Amino acid sequence: MFRSGAFTSRSGTGEGALAEPGTNGKSTKEAASWNTQTGIVDSEIVRASTFPGSYGSRRLPEFRRKAEGAQVTRRQVHAVVTPADKKIGFEKYESRISILRSGGVQLSMHDFSSEDGEHGYGVDGAQWTPDSQYFVCQMRNSGGHSPMYAPVVFWGRKTNHFYQLNDYTADLTFSIAAPDKLHVNSWPRLEPATVSLGAVKEGQVTELR
Repeated sequence: MFRSGAFTSRSGTGEGALAEPGTNGKSTKEAASWNTQTGIVDSEIVRASTFPGSYGSRRLPEFRRKAEGAQVTRRQVHAVVTPADKKIGFEKYESRISILRSGGVQLSMHDFSSEDGEHGYGVDGAQWTPDSQYFVCQMRNSGGHSPMYAPVVFWGRKTNHFYQLNDYTADLTFSIAAPDKLHVNSWPRLEPATVSLGAVKEGQVTELR
């Protein structure tokens, strides 16, 4: 099991950043920072429909059309997803995620937005693992860069930290099975892969700070 602080931050500035494909977990100067908000939809699972076209054309995924703010609840902990893109009219293409206790007490937060609205990330699908230990998100780059690379980000209840799963993409496959298994594809080979989040090793994830 990973420990809080066991992984190197992608950015020395204290801002969480997602690695671009091919960087082996290293951040880029244009990667996104993260923050928090409240939501309006209360449900056990929030899941995107099939991604309907090119991100470069800015066609809005069904998930973000329906959930300008989405609150996902699991055992008295709420995961909240809200729009964060700084470009007027395109706010839904980048997301903020926060983890709240009942009553609104904030446990953790991250903001995937970018200054230009083209180098951040938006949540395209999100789901709790059946054991309630992890909130897992399928991400999309707001500028349409590397469209086959959909990073996987998750929050761990025991450590209260967000992590990026290295060397995997959720573009072709994104599903969850008991107790904490995630079905995705390897990157860049795109081979089917199953990852148990409770058994990930240090080299498989990067802590986002």
